[in-house]
Amino acid sequence: MWGCNKDPKIVIKKKNMSVVKSKRSQSKVEFEMIYFQVADGVDNLVEHDFYADGDLAQKNRVFLNARYMTLERLTDSLLYYIKIANSIYPICMTEWEERRVSIGKAIGTCYAILTNYQRVMMRLRVPDDKYTTDIRNIIRMINSLKAWRKSDNKLKTQIEKVN
Repeated sequence: MWGCNKDPKIVIKKKNMSVVKSKRSQSKVEFEMIYFQVADGVDNLVEHDFYADGDLAQKNRVFLNARYMTLERLTDSLLYYIKIANSIYPICMTEWEERRVSIGKAIGTCYAILTNYQRVMMRLRVPDDKYTTDIRNIIRMINSLKAWRKSDNKLKTQIEKVN
């Protein structure tokens, strides 16, 4: 797979399935729900010309089209990195590192989306309240990705014990 030595004798023990409610991790379905909220927010902004005034939107048409294309590419990349990371079930350090890199790229992509929002807001002088929900969703996504990356450290410890 990613250069792992797969020894059938080595098994990572899984913990009991019952977990205290306060210590439960976020489900992957909720994770994808946040992603779709981010993507819908981008689409909504584009449909409304980033909430710019009519004249200002016309003057900055090239800029708006470039931001639209950039944001679409970034949201596609975000989904790609999340799917890659979610599809790797590490049993060795190489796979764990590959998954961590994908999570890191997803976090970086979220920050790039925030930067593009900031550029649009500054250029078009749009009030912050128009973007509040979208920015909160992106920050939720970043925090979820960071929590996922942090929880993977426990898995790293288990892998290191086995090897």
